[in-house]
Amino acid sequence: MFDDADEAYNEFIKEYGERYEWGNEGIPKFTPEWEDWEDLFCEIKIYWKTKAIRHWREKILKKFVYSLPGIRNPASLFHVFIQSNAFYLPQILSLIELPYSAEELRWEIWPDGKDTDEIKVENNADEVDKFRCGSLLQDEDSIVDYYSKIKRCNDVIKLCKNHLKEVFIKGLTPKNKHFALMDFEYIFPPDLPLDVLVIMLIQVEKGTTSKLLLQACLDFISQQQRFAIYKSPIGTYKILDRRRKMDDNRKPSYI
Repeated sequence: MFDDADEAYNEFIKEYGERYEWGNEGIPKFTPEWEDWEDLFCEIKIYWKTKAIRHWREKILKKFVYSLPGIRNPASLFHVFIQSNAFYLPQILSLIELPYSAEELRWEIWPDGKDTDEIKVENNADEVDKFRCGSLLQDEDSIVDYYSKIKRCNDVIKLCKNHLKEVFIKGLTPKNKHFALMDFEYIFPPDLPLDVLVIMLIQVEKGTTSKLLLQACLDFISQQQRFAIYKSPIGTYKILDRRRKMDDNRKPSYI
């Protein structure tokens, strides 16, 4: 059976490497600690250009540069490093010993709490900065074009799947956001993949929801088998069959 948790963890260690801090000390009932770290790392990426994060990473880089042997002008090298795009979060993390928990590092970076005003951007900011602070909007774009923008920006920022989905939904038009948050949640698991959600929204946009919605769900079930662990009050296929029957009589005003 396809294990989505394993896939998510593999993606996590591909970006951040394997470290003992990611483990749950061999206790299966505990939430794996890497998920807490992943949440924190996504927060750091969102606040990457703020004063708190800049101060944190510059302190790390300075300590690293001044510890290098045989460097005649560490100040000059430090200046080069802080101006370089080569040092993103994974590279910064590789230079330090992490504290005991993600919460401890969060407190170290933001001892007085986050300044949410710092991540606000002007209307003329570029797409990546708007994406970073959650203000990249669909506006008049089609779902396909909007999703392409989101994916393109995330190639730079590299948020995890859950945070990427949150940013995507946040920027949808009110009609599409209503459909994404309300129409699917009572039928499907809350961890419905973003790619599947996009397929559904495209069909809503085209006005051809019923058949392709059902097909997307069936593909989702057969390919990833998420419903094997999803405890629905009634059988999955009964839900889908009920949805198919309802579609003939149910014509939401927003479609």
